[in-house]
Amino acid sequence: MDKKTQGSWLVHHTNKLQGVTNQVGYEKTFLAGKAGILLSAVSASRQITVNNEKLGVLAQAANINTTFELPKLLDVLEQQQLIDRSPNGIAVLGVTTSTALERTSDIFEFLSPRAQEIAAIRLAERASISPVLTKDVAEELADTFRLVKNDVDRLFTDSESIGFVDTERLGLNDTLLFNGNLFRRETTEKIKAVLDSLKPAEQLALTELTETLRKRACVSTDYGMKVLGEPLFQKVTAVGLFDISVVSNSTEDVGFMTLPSAFSKFSSSMVDDAFDLAKAFVSSVTYGMTKSSWARGQIQMVDVLLSALVRGESVGPVRAIAEDYKVLELKGVVEVKEGTKNGRTGPMLRLLKTDVGELALQAIRQGDVSEHSLNALPTAAVTTFNGPETNREKVRRTQTKVSPQATNDMLSILRKGGGL
Repeated sequence: MDKKTQGSWLVHHTNKLQGVTNQVGYEKTFLAGKAGILLSAVSASRQITVNNEKLGVLAQAANINTTFELPKLLDVLEQQQLIDRSPNGIAVLGVTTSTALERTSDIFEFLSPRAQEIAAIRLAERASISPVLTKDVAEELADTFRLVKNDVDRLFTDSESIGFVDTERLGLNDTLLFNGNLFRRETTEKIKAVLDSLKPAEQLALTELTETLRKRACVSTDYGMKVLGEPLFQKVTAVGLFDISVVSNSTEDVGFMTLPSAFSKFSSSMVDDAFDLAKAFVSSVTYGMTKSSWARGQIQMVDVLLSALVRGESVGPVRAIAEDYKVLELKGVVEVKEGTKNGRTGPMLRLLKTDVGELALQAIRQGDVSEHSLNALPTAAVTTFNGPETNREKVRRTQTKVSPQATNDMLSILRKGGGL
């Protein structure tokens, strides 16, 4: 497993660990993942200085406790020579989204994690390739990491309860493991396997929605549910066949759907963080194109705008910049400052993470996002963004309560067939 992939799993596991009361047994995972999350929040494509006030805001937005966690994480990053500290703040030494994940992996290895923690990452990776029975992977994990049976059993229990993997009970002694990254790579054969498990009418509906997403890049969840019907919608989104993201403001939450592999032709990495940032970027820009009025700074030439940002130029000044990019500011993707251009003074926008801007630009150029994507965005500025894994978890919990066996046929055929 390469460092970038391991880093993405560390961030994935850390996000899951934040949902439990303690991290006993996975302390090194949690520390490395938190350090990586902080590094991503404060980093930019070029060397950047972050003052203490901004550092605190970025840490809080990344769900990092500024009193107890932040000082320790800064110590770790400084020890790894990723930041320089001063009384006024920190200097980040030119870290991109991808290299942040590699550095997360380096931190994890430096901390000398227990075999159990490494095995949890290997198990998640294995379950993302295709669903796997616990009995089929138990011996492999025991041999590779020298775990006794009790340790392997504990690993399965922890992975299920914390959320490193999802489970489906197939019988008294059979448990099938999978996770939300199933459809981020090798998607053609997997989608065919899913179609083979469905009734003819369901196959037609799923094919229609998939083809629409390939042409439009993104549709609203209301449209997706209308095409699929609620039972099929719940079934396929629970296993991660589609990504659901939610943009929010003070008045409403609006969901939209994309294919998990939507950015795979631009990046070979299965990095949730990078994809979510790009999707957040696309959603904010599309809001500016479709909802913002001309008077407050409507975006009319999105390719020109994004190209300028990717080149390192500042754009503006328009009033909308101060209002519509708060999510991207809190994620450290862009910087908003007062500036003057062409005789006008006001809020100016500068891109901090060039790689995220490049992903968003390519998605808009090749995925037809500019015309079709996110037409259902709310009419007030987007202030929060929940990524696909968070929303898949919600759908999964709902689906499990309604029908625990709803996804069994689909997962079983993915495990046995489809050329996997």
